[in-house]
This record gives sequence, C-alpha cells and structure tokens, in this order.
Amino acid sequence: MKLSLILSTYNRPDAVEKSLQSLMKQNDKDFELLVADDGSTAETRELLNSYRSFFKFGFKHIWQEDLGFRLSASRNNALRQARGDYIVFLDGDCLANPEFIANHRKLAEPGFFVTGNRILASPSFTKQILAANDFSFPSLGTLFRLKRNKEINKAISGINFPRLDFLRKLYPQKWQRLRGCNFAAWRKDIFAVNGFDEDFVGWGFEDSDFAVRMINNKIYRKSGNFATAVLHLYHPEGNKAKEGPSWEKLSYRLKHKESSCANGLIKSDC
Repeated sequence: MKLSLILSTYNRPDAVEKSLQSLMKQNDKDFELLVADDGSTAETRELLNSYRSFFKFGFKHIWQEDLGFRLSASRNNALRQARGDYIVFLDGDCLANPEFIANHRKLAEPGFFVTGNRILASPSFTKQILAANDFSFPSLGTLFRLKRNKEINKAISGINFPRLDFLRKLYPQKWQRLRGCNFAAWRKDIFAVNGFDEDFVGWGFEDSDFAVRMINNKIYRKSGNFATAVLHLYHPEGNKAKEGPSWEKLSYRLKHKESSCANGLIKSDC
C-alpha cells in the first residue's frame, strides 16, 4: 500500500520545522510527503527546501495564493498531486509519535476512515519545544510528568496500543470525532465524495463536513486512539460556535444526507 502524508501549514515555519523533524524520526519512513501551503511567505518555502532531501520517497510543496483561510482548497491541491493509495492528514503544528505512520498503516481498512487523537501543549511548553534545536516526541513517562505539571492536557492518549480492534468501531457514525489535525482515508473514498468542500472558507467545520459526507457515502469512522497520538502545539482557537454560513452548510448536509459537493476536487454540480 502506497501512503501519502499531507501536511497543512500557513506562516508558522518554527512549528512546521518541529513537525518535519518528528516525521523524519518515523519508524516507517516509506511515505510520500506533500506540504499543503495556504499561502505562506518565502520563509516557509526556504525552510521546506532545506528539509527536502531527508524524505527519500517524495517531497512536494504545493503553495496557493494567500486569499484568507482556504484549508479545503489547499488540501485539494495536494490531493490532486498525491500518488498514495492511502492518505494521512496532519497539521503543521503537530508532532507525530514515532509509530504514527506505522500505526496509521496498520489501521487502514476498506470501508473506513480513521480519526486520530491529539495531546494539547500549553503555551509555556510550546515555547520550550520551539526553542529546542531538535525535539523528540516525549516518552509515556515524560507525558505523565508533563500532565502533572499542567504542560499538556492529557497523557493517557500517548499510550501506544494499536491492537484494540473491539473498541475501534464502537461509534462508526460519530462525525464529531474527526479532528482535522490528524486523520486518514483511502484515496478512492476521498475522490468519491469529491474531496474537501471549498465553499468552506474561514476557520471551522470543513473537517466535520468531510466526515459527514464520508459517512453518508457509507464509509464509516474507525478510532485511531492509543495508536496515532500527536502533540499539538499551542495556538489560540478560532470561534467554532454553531452558527454562521459554515454551520448552516454543515446542518444542511446532515439533514439532506449529501455525500458529495459541487466545489471540491472536481468543479461540478452535486
């Protein structure tokens, strides 16, 4: 199975460098890396070029003009160039544990997409990580110490135990469990729902919309907890109140059980 990883970023080169370092330390290095860039400046491009040679199975930087938050369009740009049968999505302010790729590969199963989990770093711990020359994903013992010191929100998610098959399909239609910073799906299933809906602009609900359309297309959720944890660097959260145009689009899709969109990978009517 050929695997592609799409790493999303926008003008945060210090964070994306740590994310790249975590990907360099994967036990399974057999993956293509595509950086989906939503309009970063030349500083990010120069940083990415300095890491290009470390990824032997392919490295692409796919940039689009900065016209505001257009994550859906950025991901679609990368998807069109991805060669993998299976696609893992990771945000550029997340550090992957060393088994991240290997466990996503193990969890891949026809008829399912996988939702990963995250550990949130505090502002102070984030500063420490960014200041380090080369940061490695913390051991489980270190995670529990960090939790005691209130530097992360939880430690138990860092347990690496991928063989939990009896728990992974308990909530197959729980679209709310998809975190956009860490999930995976088969390429053919992504294209079947026309990728990400580019009508979702601004922060919020584009990932929920994707999960809803996958489930409506009978591709169900599988949990990646206790196998695919990432350490999410601190940044202020956007307003995700259940209101506004994006929420209305999502509500309509839930009500009408739509599985595709007009403004996605292919520009056409639903």
